[in-house]
Amino acid sequence: MKRFLLYVIVLLLIVLITPIKEFAPLESLQQQFKSKVDSWSSDKPLTENTLKVPDEQDFALNNIQMNMSKEEVEEKLGKAKRVTSNEYGTNWHTYYSDDYRSFVMVSYIKDKVNGLYSNQNVISSKSKIKYNSPKDTVRDRLGDPISTKQKGHINIDVQDSEFDNFKKDNIYTTAFYDKHNQNHLTALLLISEEMENRLQQQYGAPSDNLAKSFELQNFDLVNAERVQHGLNTLDYSTTISDTARKHSTDMAENNYFNHDNLSGDSPFDRLESDGHDFNAAGENLAYGQQSSIYAHQGLMNSLGHRKNILKKEFRTLGVGVDFNEQRQPYWTENYTG
Repeated sequence: MKRFLLYVIVLLLIVLITPIKEFAPLESLQQQFKSKVDSWSSDKPLTENTLKVPDEQDFALNNIQMNMSKEEVEEKLGKAKRVTSNEYGTNWHTYYSDDYRSFVMVSYIKDKVNGLYSNQNVISSKSKIKYNSPKDTVRDRLGDPISTKQKGHINIDVQDSEFDNFKKDNIYTTAFYDKHNQNHLTALLLISEEMENRLQQQYGAPSDNLAKSFELQNFDLVNAERVQHGLNTLDYSTTISDTARKHSTDMAENNYFNHDNLSGDSPFDRLESDGHDFNAAGENLAYGQQSSIYAHQGLMNSLGHRKNILKKEFRTLGVGVDFNEQRQPYWTENYTG
C-alpha cells in the first residue's frame, strides 16, 4: 500500500513531453500572479556590483563587455568557478558568487572576450535594454531580427517565437524571452562573428568531453535560474547523472524521445533500479538544441518543465547528455527531493 501511494505521489510530479493541462482559467490566474511576482522580484539587479552603462559595446553582463581581456574580466570577477567546452571549440568560463548570484558565462579567443551569456538580472546597455524589458522594446531598439545564419554552404533558420537574433558590429546577439512572463527579456547571449564562424555546422562535434560539459553547464544554468527566482540551489549528483545519461544514450541510439524507455520503464523505475532514494522526483527531456543554453531556455518556456526547474521542494539534480548520429544532443534532467 505504501509503495502504491508513493507511485501516486511521484506520478503527480512527472513532467510529460506535452505537460498535463491544468484547468485553464485557474492555470491562467496562477501564471498571471506568478508573472507579477517574478517581475517585482527581478527589478533589483542580482549582483553586488553597480551595473554601469557600457562604454565600448552595446551590452555588458555584470559589467563585462565583448573584447575585454581575460585579465580585465578576472580583475572584476575573480577566477572562474568552472571551465567547460562548448560547441564552438572554445570554452565557457563560468563566474558566479558562492550562492550563484552574479552568474555570467564568458568565452575567450586569444584571451579576449568573444562570448557572453547570463540568465540573471545583470544586463546593462546603451539602449537601456535590461533584464525584463518587453520583447517589443528590444526589437524597437535593436531593429529587425535576422532570419538565418550561414554555416558553410547552408543557411540555418534562426527565427523563433521564443528568441530573436540580431547582428551588429560583428556580434550576434540572441535575446531570449520568457513567454510565461509576457515575453519579457530573460537571458542574453553574445557571440562574436569570429567565434560563430568556428561552428560550420548546426551542431558541434560530439565527444565525451562536450557531453560532460553540456551536463555541467545545464546544472549551473538551473541553479542560476533558481536563484534569480528566489529559490534554493540544488546539489549535483554524479550517480543520478549516471542514471540520466543512460536514458539519453538509449534515446539517441534507438531514435526515440520519451520518458518511458522502450522496455516501458518510467523515470521512477530507472531511479529505483539504480538504488536512488527519493520522496519526490521529476524529469525533463530536451533534444536537438544547439547547446545547453538553448535547451535550458526552451525548457523554461514549457510550463511543466519550468515547474520542475523552479520546484522549491527539489534538492538534487543529475544531468545526462549524449548525441545521436546526426550530432543532435539529448538532455535528461532528473530532479529528486
